[in-house]
Amino acid sequence: MKTSLAIVTSRELSSFSFYKDALYAFESILSKGLLGFNSDLVEEICIRLECESPMFAQFFQAQRPKYYEDKTFKYRGSVTPEVRLYKCLTADFVVDFEGYFRLTTKEECLKYLALSFIDFLKTLKYPGKLKKFEKEKLLQAVKDIFIENSIISAHDGI
Repeated sequence: MKTSLAIVTSRELSSFSFYKDALYAFESILSKGLLGFNSDLVEEICIRLECESPMFAQFFQAQRPKYYEDKTFKYRGSVTPEVRLYKCLTADFVVDFEGYFRLTTKEECLKYLALSFIDFLKTLKYPGKLKKFEKEKLLQAVKDIFIENSIISAHDGI
């Protein structure tokens, strides 16, 4: 399964490089790990990871998850005038800024992101067309990816 993460953060996270390093490491680990996950209903997951300070978060409204069975978007004047989404699930993953910003190491940040993402998947309201989607299988695959990469342990209350 192809996984895309669009990372949107506040400028406060730029003050310490380990915050951004953790976000990009999280993206890389998740994207590589989910390549081996196969599903008949979903071939791509596009996630917008939002971690913004309360001042900027007021301008962001999380969208409900959407599923595109086969849709082509046309963007006039763009380098890529057509974008085709095929068996694609989109969702907004909102990370608690205050919780993330008080961490002090890249490892703590990765663990926080991993546990938050697992919780996000547990509570995600999948679109109606995905009633038969293997949600538990995806959740277990994500947990296994984080355990294999030593981000979390099997005993982390997941």
